[in-house]
Amino acid sequence: MPDNEQHTLSPRGAFDRLLDAASLISEDMRTALRADGLTTTRATVLFELAHRGPLTQRQLADALRVTPRNVTTLVDALETGGFLRRTAHPDDRRAVSVELTGTGRTAVERMDRDADALARELFGDLPPEQLGVVVRTLDRVTARFRDAPSR
Repeated sequence: MPDNEQHTLSPRGAFDRLLDAASLISEDMRTALRADGLTTTRATVLFELAHRGPLTQRQLADALRVTPRNVTTLVDALETGGFLRRTAHPDDRRAVSVELTGTGRTAVERMDRDADALARELFGDLPPEQLGVVVRTLDRVTARFRDAPSR
């Protein structure tokens, strides 16, 4: 990446920095999750269950935008690890509900604490007006990605 000011103050310079930050955050997250025997995808399953409550495997597949077969593999691994359990669905005899165990809830709580600590480390010393600029800018970038046609 060239270190000249023209490149630095360009859309590409901003994009390169966003990629660098995303890569560093992803690697930090992967390292922390590995200590619990988790991957980012498995952690996402735990977060979905923590925030939405018990779900059927079909609902989980829809929430994750993956196939039911992929969810089965994820749920199998997380159940083996003690993070979640399958139970009979209360209203549909054909469906199976997936819910967090105590171990799963503890893992989500730890991930939340770690995310809070990293957020404070990265942004805690920014004055409110600068933090507002960061948040608004990232909201705008995120909205553009969501609204853009698939590439």
